[in-house]
Formats: sequence, structure tokens, C-alpha cells
Amino acid sequence: MSDRLSHRWLQPAERHGGAYVHHSRRLVQIRDQLASPQTQFPSLILFLGNRKKDVALRALFPDNTLSQRQPYIQLDVDSRTTFADHPLLFSHCDSKLEFHKTDRIPRDYEEIPLRWPLIDLHHASDIILSRAMFMFTDVICIFADDLGGLDAVRNMLTRWAMVGRNASSLEYRPRVLIVMETDHKHPTYETLDEMDFFFMLAQDRNVTEVFVTPSLHRLPGQALSDIAQHCSLKNDLLKLTDISRRDRKEEGYLFSVMHMAFFFQTALDHVCRAPQAPFDFVRGARAGIEVGQSHRFHLRDFLVVTRDRGWKLEDQASHIASTLLIDAYPPGSHFFSPAAVFDTLYRHHCQEALLSAELSSCCQPIEYHFARLRSRLLFGKGPPRRIHEEGLARRRGLFRMIATSHTCLLCLSHPPQHPLPCGHAYCDVCAAWYGSPVEGAEYEYSVRRCALCQMSTDILVRVLPPTASVRAITIDGGGVRAIMPLRFLGYMQKILGPGCLVQDMVDVAFGTSGGGIAVLKAFRQRRPISECQQTLADLIVRFFQGHPSPRTTWNKLIQTIRCWWKDGWYDAGLWDELLQKEFGVDQGMFDVQPVSGTKVAVTAVADQPVLLINYRRVVDPPGQRCLDDAMQTTGVAPLAHSGGYYRVYTAPDPEHEPQLWKCCADGGLKHNNPALICRAETPFMWASNPVPGTLISLGTGKAGRQRRRRWPRGFALRLYDSFLASMDAEQAWEDLLGQVDPANRRNYHRLNVTFPDQEPLLNAAAQVEWMTELADKTAVMQVPRALTSLLLASFFFELSSPPCYNDGIYQCCGAIRCRLRGKDLVQVLRQLHPQASTFVLGTCPLGISPFQDAVCSDCARYCVPVKFEVDGLDSNILLSLELYPHQLQLLGGFPSSLRHLVDRLRINMIGCPGLPRLPARTECKSCELRIHRKARPDFEDSSYKKRVRFI
Repeated sequence: MSDRLSHRWLQPAERHGGAYVHHSRRLVQIRDQLASPQTQFPSLILFLGNRKKDVALRALFPDNTLSQRQPYIQLDVDSRTTFADHPLLFSHCDSKLEFHKTDRIPRDYEEIPLRWPLIDLHHASDIILSRAMFMFTDVICIFADDLGGLDAVRNMLTRWAMVGRNASSLEYRPRVLIVMETDHKHPTYETLDEMDFFFMLAQDRNVTEVFVTPSLHRLPGQALSDIAQHCSLKNDLLKLTDISRRDRKEEGYLFSVMHMAFFFQTALDHVCRAPQAPFDFVRGARAGIEVGQSHRFHLRDFLVVTRDRGWKLEDQASHIASTLLIDAYPPGSHFFSPAAVFDTLYRHHCQEALLSAELSSCCQPIEYHFARLRSRLLFGKGPPRRIHEEGLARRRGLFRMIATSHTCLLCLSHPPQHPLPCGHAYCDVCAAWYGSPVEGAEYEYSVRRCALCQMSTDILVRVLPPTASVRAITIDGGGVRAIMPLRFLGYMQKILGPGCLVQDMVDVAFGTSGGGIAVLKAFRQRRPISECQQTLADLIVRFFQGHPSPRTTWNKLIQTIRCWWKDGWYDAGLWDELLQKEFGVDQGMFDVQPVSGTKVAVTAVADQPVLLINYRRVVDPPGQRCLDDAMQTTGVAPLAHSGGYYRVYTAPDPEHEPQLWKCCADGGLKHNNPALICRAETPFMWASNPVPGTLISLGTGKAGRQRRRRWPRGFALRLYDSFLASMDAEQAWEDLLGQVDPANRRNYHRLNVTFPDQEPLLNAAAQVEWMTELADKTAVMQVPRALTSLLLASFFFELSSPPCYNDGIYQCCGAIRCRLRGKDLVQVLRQLHPQASTFVLGTCPLGISPFQDAVCSDCARYCVPVKFEVDGLDSNILLSLELYPHQLQLLGGFPSSLRHLVDRLRINMIGCPGLPRLPARTECKSCELRIHRKARPDFEDSSYKKRVRFI
């Protein structure tokens, strides 16, 4: 890039009938030039004028190479201040900044469309200056002689003030310095003109609100050199920038170069999108991540629980403030004033929580502790998480008295997902931050001690990677036939081998009736599949052998009357006794698990289909309903209502869970195939609202031919057919496929047995062995394809650094990773698809083998470095694996876009530290070297050469 082009910053442009702003990200280039952008706090001066402005710039900055006057805004840094604590940035442009007509985007420019009404486009330059640039400008230096005198300056300031009112949340006004040459011939006229100028400005209220009272500087008219003539001007400019910097520091708006580049980019995007809306700096710093509406409910839950346990208001306020501190000031963020942060983000939520908890609505104690803890950050007592942990240690005795299954007490921001033996529970975020990453694993954490009560724990937690897809399995109900889905799972386990469990391939597991027992045993208790098969077979055979089918018509009639009288065809007491022996009397759904992370749900039926779950919903669905009267009498409360056709219930504590089960009947009466409910429920499990990328539905058999009718089809038969249709698992699967995008149906599999004739009866215990053999034969044909989808869904892609914008394209570096152990994945994938040759981006083979050098020799994790280029943030990215020649299958999380990857990974495109990412894995320098070494050669750095200072 030439020196002339390198100074370009902003330029309004018209291209193909549309209006745009071309932005060169010049601030980012300057940030990279400076010695320590995190600790250097610059000042910015904007010069406006023509010829006299150019003369002044050459005199004020003699060491800089200045370009000729151009129809765009230029930006540079005073070369003498590059290593100073307060570098001096100066920007300059002509007095008339107009649209530039062009047919192409200049090299290294980002094009931002102006989504403005037509009337605003006539004032584009005024809007860009007054609503985007002035909030970062310390001094506006206007050369009045270039503009036509003081009247022209006054008109310009009036126009800017009218456009720039309420431009941002800053209570800051830039200073204006007007430069004119001294007229020695008419000094009286000069004085009168100045008085009229300042008097007229004082009458305009907008001007006084937007700008500090302008000051006037007269250049000496003697025959002096340019540098000598402008020496006093330089002194005045430096004095004004010092005053402005002091004011910014007092108000908490003195930005480092790092943060200035980020906030300007964010503000410019905001102005180009909504020029009339004020830009909120506090919200802009969060990169679109808002404080959720559920925050007030978590605060209320904490306040109610602690109030009932006798906590003092001081302890409550201190703990709430400590959790807010972590959310408000992540490492590397700008330290806004605590008052501005609290008013913008938290005051309303705290007031609503206090009122609903029947406490005083005054937030002053919380705000006081929030400001006190923020002052500790300023004095180097941080980071915020350390301050929070110190407070937890002081209150560990209080935390031992309380527990709740609806709020994570560590952060008060999310519902808990991972119960601990001490009675507390962590959300995904807190499990990652307060646990230790497991060696050789991805997003897997060992929690050895509860951070709340300091009691020892020993559980393993798995978290869904941000860019990974959801892998789901559902198991139908079917009486004794429920043994067949476990045969499919058993064959999967046989292919995977002993080193890789089927349970590790699944994020969500739903079951109905006998399938629900299989799901609880396999995915909640994580018992070996062979043991699950044996257990389920013993349970079902023992139960149905105690209830033989009636043989005569008279016995069937008696059984029907007894069913009506006892509200059940079989003895529920015997079934409860068998289940209690197997699962235990005190075991709850939301209870400690050997490995926490798999979302498990069992369907049941009350007045509607009901889900009994081992997790807590992260997303609150719209239209949440109140609880039925029948449920209120049992003391059981619903977690949420979804979709209008099913409910999710959770007991307020484990003691009430048995009452919840008594309210429900077998889920097979409504939805014998839970796949449809599973897909509808999955978006509420994670904040990203995902749907299953891969779903395996395990059936319990279907008839090979339709049943012959012996009587005419009348009302009774139609009613009977309607009842059977509600339990038709195959029709439910067809309904689900009708909701899935055709491109994603390839990863939705139905594994089921087709019987030679009619399905066996639900209580046909004598045919279990025959059904098992039939399931084994079917599994050989159907399982490999479904297992391949699960394996590829276990892959996920992560960017290793912010995408680099160069020559109009985004250059991306990252790695393909996998949630399974590296050697196990390679072994299974090679066994299923030995011809798999390369990863493919779109239709372009990358020439990267999924086997060779894919597993790191140091950490044993799967890590394949990848680099690629995309045209835009919203360009579609398809990353797939070539299983056979010309046969591609997408990896988990694709198709995707670069914007989605950046948002999910919380990567700041400007390179400024943003909200912290989860600690995904233990550090491995070997993997990092491989990623950056493989990505570096083809990406040429077209930026400046870094300056080096020798001492």
C-alpha cells in the first residue's frame, strides 16, 4: 500500500446506485504501529479547511509525510509521539466532503452500506462527522479563511449541532478552535465580527449542548516562517487536548488506542445503520450480548432463598455486586464508570428482582458494593474473578445453608445444569471457569471442589462447544420391543470399540415408555450398553410374566372392566417396585451424575404430553403458562411451556419429584416416537437456540404388511384408528422430516426393524429372543450410515485468530477439532471409511488428510489446521469430508457463515479483547505452532513495517 493511500480513513461513496462509506480501518493500522496500544491513550485533533489548513499541517507536523489535499478524511499519528503515553492523532479533510462516484471498492477498504432515508443522504458528511467522529475528537480545528469567514463557520457549527444532538451516551463535548489570520488594517472590524460571532452562537442552544464554547486563534501576520507562524497555534492545540483528556479521564471515557479502534468501528457501523439512534458505549462494548431478561428471575430466586435463610442485606448486595463485576468488566475491557454501567445494564433488573422478592426496591446497597469492587480493580486487585472468589470464600458458611435447582449461585445469570454432591449446581459457564480442563479432551472439565461451600466434589462435566452441532438420539416406546433399540446401540458400541463409548457420541437423548428406561440407564447412569440390554430385558420379562394376556373373551371383558376401575391395564405398583429396585428410591432426574452434560428427557402424558428432564432450560420460550390446578395441589411447578402441545415440568426439590411422576401416565399414549418433541425442545437447551444437526431415531419395529379388516369401516373403527394414529411412530417420523430442510435430512436417520408380518404384542415376552436376532441383522445394514453422521457431527471448527481483512476478502485461520479422543476417532473413521481422502471447502479439496498427522503427539487431541478465504461475513461456508470419490458429507456445525463463527466464538474483528471465551482445553504449544505455522505462508501482510526503537 502506498503512503498516499495508507493515510486514507473514511470516504462517502456512491456505487451502482447505492450509498456507502469506504472505511480503511486506519485506526487499526495506527494501533499496530504504536509501542503499547493497551496502555497508550491518544488524543485526536480534526483539521478542516483547504489551502491554509495544508500549510498549517506541514508546519505543525514536519516529521510526517503528508499527502496532497484529497476528497476524503485522512488520519495519521504525530511521528514524535509514537512512543509517548498520549500519542497525538490528527485527521484532516476538505471543508466540503462529498460523495465519490466509483465502480469498485478500493483495495483494503471495507464497504459499509448507508441504510438511511433519502433526506439524510444529502447531509451524509455532516452525519458522519457529528455522529461518528466528534465523539472521539478532542479538538476540532477550523480554518475560517478557507471556509469563507466566521459566518460560514457559524453556519457549519449550527448545522453540525442540529444533526449531532444526542449522538451517544457520552456526556462529552469536543472543543472547537477557529483559526484566522490577523487583519492589521481593520482591527476594529475584527473585534466586532468576533463579538457578533460569539453572540450568535450563544443564542443557539444546540451549539452549546454539542460543543464547548469555541475559541478563536489569530495567526500572526508578520513575515515569519511557517513553523514560527504556527508555533502559538500548536501550543493552543496541545493545551486544549490536555484539558479534554483530563475531562475524559474524570468521566471514564479516556480510551486506549486498542479500545478507540474498536469503539470507532462499532460506532461507525451503528451510524451507518441507524443515524438517528444514539450510540451507547456501554452496550457497544458488549458486542451485542445483552443482559438477558431471565437475569431478574435468577436474582429474585437468589434473594428469596437467602432471605428465607436469614442472610443480611449487606451479604446479599455484596454477592450480587460481585457477580455483576465479572459480567461488566471482563479482562482487557475498558473501565467505564460504575454509575454508567450500573444504570445502563443492571439497575432495572435489580429493582424488578427486589420488588418481586418483596424487599425494598432501593438498589443503593448493590450499587455501592459494585462501585467499591470496581475501585479494587483500578488499584490492581483484580481480575474480577479473583475478587469474586475472595468474596465466596468469606461467605462459604452462608452458602452451605442454601441450595437451589433453578439458579446458578456462582453467577446469578444462568440456570444450573450440573448438580454437585454438596447440593449446589453449576451452569455451563461456571463449570468451565471453576473446573479444570481435562487432559486430551475438548470442552471437558473436572470439578474437584465446590467454589460456593468449598466441599470436595469429583464430577466430570462436558459442555457443548460453541461452534459444534447437536447430536441427538431418541428411543421409541414399545413394551417388550424396547429391547431392539438397545441392540442397535450395542452394534454401534461394537464398531466403536471399548475405548469410545456410545454415550460420548450424544448430546441429547429422549425416550418414551420402555425407551425412556433405556435412555435413563444408558445416557443418564451411563451404564454399559450390554448391561442396559440385560437390565431392560429382565425388567420387562419379569413384569409381563406377572401379567399374562387374557386368553378368553370373558377374561378380556373382565380385564377391561378392571382397567377402567383401577385406572390401568397392569398393576402399576409392581412396575414401581421394579423401577425403585433398579434406580433407587431417592434418585431424582436433576441429581448428581457420573458424567454431567448429556441432556436427558423422558416423555409422559398428563393433560398434554409432558417432559421429565435432567437439565434446566436456558432460553425462556414465549407464552409461558400457569400451572394446572392438579399440578398446583401437588406442589410441583412447571419450568416452562413450549410450542402449545407439550410441557416441561420440574420439581422444586427432589422430595417433590415422586409427586410429579404420580401426575403422569405412559408417554407412549401420545407420542410413542419422541423425535418430534426432541427437535422442538432442543433450541431451549442452549442460548444459541440450536436444532439437532444429527438425529438418530431408534424404533421398536413396524409391521411388514397392513392388518386386514374383517368389518366395514364405521365410526368405532375410525375412532380406534385415530387412537392408534396418535401412537404411530412411523407417521411421527414422516411429520418430522417434513419440518427439516432437505439439505439436512441426510443426517436424520431412522433405525428400525420391519417384521415379516404384524408387530408382536407389547407383552410378547416369549418373542424377545427372536426380536433380538432380527434387530441384530437389521443393525448390520443400518447402523454404519447413522454412525458416520454421528462421527462427522463430532467434528467442529474453531478460528484461532480474528479474520484478516485484506484486498476485499477475509483470510481465516483455524483448526478442525473433535469432541472424541483423537486416536479413537481416527481408528473408527478409518474402519468405516478407509477411502476418506481429504477435507473439502465448498467444492475445492484442501488436500488435508483426516488421518495423517491429525492427532497431536503431545496432547493426543484431534487438530487439523485449516486456512481459507471468504468474500464477506455472511458468505456461506461448507466444510466437508470426502468419504468416497465425489461423495462429500458436511462436518458438524456446517453450513455456516463467518459472522456466525465470529459471534459464537466471541471474537472481536478489530482485535480488541471482548467478552471472555470458555477455557476450551489444556494448553498445547505443539498444536498452536502447527496452526500458525501452517496458516502463515500464503497470507502476505500488506501493512506497514513495524517501527523499532533502539535504546
